[in-house]
Amino acid sequence: MDEFKFQEQAKYALVAVNMAYTDPPQDKDWKYKLSDGTWILCQMPVSIEAFWKEWIGTIGLEALEESNLIMLCSESSTTDPMVLGEHGERLKKRISDIFYLLQLSGILGYEEANLLCGSFFEGKSNVRQMGEFFPFYPTKGHTLVPVNIKRLEKAAQLSKTFEEIDSIPDDFKRLKWGFWVLMDGLQKKHGEERIHQFVRSLEALILPEIGRTRAQFVHRCQTFAKASHNTKQILEEAFDLRSMAEHLNDWEQALNSHPRDDRETVALHRTRQMEQLASFAYSHILESRTVLNHFINEKKLGQFWGDKDDKDRRNIWGTQLDLTLIG
Repeated sequence: MDEFKFQEQAKYALVAVNMAYTDPPQDKDWKYKLSDGTWILCQMPVSIEAFWKEWIGTIGLEALEESNLIMLCSESSTTDPMVLGEHGERLKKRISDIFYLLQLSGILGYEEANLLCGSFFEGKSNVRQMGEFFPFYPTKGHTLVPVNIKRLEKAAQLSKTFEEIDSIPDDFKRLKWGFWVLMDGLQKKHGEERIHQFVRSLEALILPEIGRTRAQFVHRCQTFAKASHNTKQILEEAFDLRSMAEHLNDWEQALNSHPRDDRETVALHRTRQMEQLASFAYSHILESRTVLNHFINEKKLGQFWGDKDDKDRRNIWGTQLDLTLIG
């Protein structure tokens, strides 16, 4: 097992997660280095200076020091260690993206997540920036999935692709916009707000025509999801729930075909299904260069959705999600 050690004059950015649900639980001496160089630790590798202790308070300090999942990027630097600078900002974005992308494989169960950035010089760490992530929430009825090395490794690999496309301002605009809409949805507490954002994030991928959004949402999302009569009904109801939320109408109207006593259960089920479909779709696009190339711009997207028949499009897409298996 590799040993973690800061290099002198290094800059770093880390995410410290308190009470993370991990599998298997690790002791404090456990550590692992992902293929991209990101370190996974089980205890804080940096000391908290007096200024920060006063700023975050006793409770915040305890949560930080007791974090059991640390994701850390560190690189040697020739720039002023007292200034975060461009190098530090890049590390900050990289580790933040890994944390966000980790949510695509299932919302991480945790109490609190903090972002720390700083440097290591003269034999000690110095925290230059500190902040807390807005929490992510699972949809009611969702089963939490423990975080493990496989999930962390996948998030790190997706982050490399995301960093690449994020560096190209004029390309992948809908893909990037839709991804952040999805993240926003995962941070909403209420079901109406969640499904609204999940469906919108999928709309970013399907490039619907004005006036035909519902029909094309149902049809085109059956590229991502296995096509069937049940899938069609799931997508129709999910879109109608999104529309009710958009226009501040009573969401139950979207589920009139279901007994009144069952409608809340069905609405939450549709929300979980759209959460997983959107997460699956974005993860799959970032994983496959062949698929990703069809999402460069609206011209490419228009060709993908307009110039190919369903069979050819599904062959390009590859693996599909079975919405009927999502509980």
